[in-house]
Amino acid sequence: MGVVEMSAIRAALRPIKAFVKRAAGHQEGAPVFPKKGNQQGLKVHLGAGPVNLQGWVNIDGRQADHIHLSTVGFSLNEFAAGSLAEIYMCHVLEHFSFTESKDLLIHLRTKLKPGGVIRLSVPDFQKLAELYAHQHCGLKTIQYALMGGQDYLYNFHKSVFDAHCLRDLLLECGYAQVEPWETLQDFGVDLGDWSSKGFKVNGKLFPISLNLKAVNPE
Repeated sequence: MGVVEMSAIRAALRPIKAFVKRAAGHQEGAPVFPKKGNQQGLKVHLGAGPVNLQGWVNIDGRQADHIHLSTVGFSLNEFAAGSLAEIYMCHVLEHFSFTESKDLLIHLRTKLKPGGVIRLSVPDFQKLAELYAHQHCGLKTIQYALMGGQDYLYNFHKSVFDAHCLRDLLLECGYAQVEPWETLQDFGVDLGDWSSKGFKVNGKLFPISLNLKAVNPE
């Protein structure tokens, strides 16, 4: 690919990057201080991106000053089985295929201690479909939430979820006590990620994320 073509691609991606930063509402890498919660032990933030969770091990496929571990596969070989108290992934699971998502969730459960919690936030296909169908927002409003920002190698979506689908997947993978969660209630602070963000259409804010948490029963 030539220099001109690469320049054109970068220019096309700049508005996407700017949109993501505006949507986050936080300075990239700025410390975020969630409440401690009830779970005692190691807490891992997978796919941390620009969100710097204090008290958590921030892991991402890209390097940054606040990223403690840069890795792509999320095998978590650095952590012993049953050693983690919590795992948090916001808009990460959809970057894996359906088969990969299931394998990943099964593997992550082996890293959680008994009673350990996994929190997931993913684009909610039902909410996005309702926006498109009933709010006449146009495909451009939802296409990046549906298909990924597509501004770097890993930012492409391979799967979609709604509440029923994700709940069933978690149960299939051996988790229990699957239930919705809210950012301010569980973390005590706005994390600046998509778990509590949405799209403004016709002057009204529409949340676009599905937030479910589950427990490792073993």
